[in-house]
Amino acid sequence: MPDIHSVIRGTPHVPALLLVGSEESGLDRTSQAYRAIRRQIIDLTLPPGSSFTETSLAQQWRISKTPVREALARLRRDGLVNALPRAGYVVSPITLQDTDDLCAVRTLLCSEAAAAAAHRGVEAPALRRLEVLSKVSFELAAGEVGLEESLQAGIEFEAIIANYSGNNRLAKAIVDLLDELERVLRMATLISPDIASPPGELQAIFERLRDRDVDATRAASHKRCERVRQDVLQVLSKSASVSRASIEMPVPARPK
Repeated sequence: MPDIHSVIRGTPHVPALLLVGSEESGLDRTSQAYRAIRRQIIDLTLPPGSSFTETSLAQQWRISKTPVREALARLRRDGLVNALPRAGYVVSPITLQDTDDLCAVRTLLCSEAAAAAAHRGVEAPALRRLEVLSKVSFELAAGEVGLEESLQAGIEFEAIIANYSGNNRLAKAIVDLLDELERVLRMATLISPDIASPPGELQAIFERLRDRDVDATRAASHKRCERVRQDVLQVLSKSASVSRASIEMPVPARPK
């Protein structure tokens, strides 16, 4: 079956979820370690707040500590892990503020990427794939697929459009955002399993993109991104860890 790898010319920017199970023989040890650790963080195998050491990961993956150390340096730059002085590393937490920031940037970038793709036009094979993906939410509502398939469809849908924006840096930035968003969406799903894209949301974007209606495509993408933003923040705010968090004293306003 066609997927993002076959409907985009050249080398597409591909979200981590769509690389699961793909060939790694061409990657060096550091890249393999980076992909493996990053995947465990994104899919919550290494949950937020969990700690580990270079040695424990090296033993798990049966490789030397050098590629693990280099991979962790990249993950620190990604903002996914933090170093603990003489105590290893800890997976970065998921916070309401960071999630709101992440979703806000996603709204801006994905809306403009969708508008750019509508302006440039999307080739027929990619349009056919987008149409298939746009119907998955209907299949989820009918009980024909599960949340995992729905999550993957939504991420692939946005990644294909990003790759058709005509801006390589924009496509890469969006795919990096989608990887971070996947971790947040998985956490939200654990808290509230019924959270999902409503039927017709992706289809609305697809139809406007197919018709090359730039403004309507931008608006439909913006509407979807903001809906996700509000839903996710509402679900995360219900987390027990949020409700038990200490309320700090507000900083007094400086006199004018």
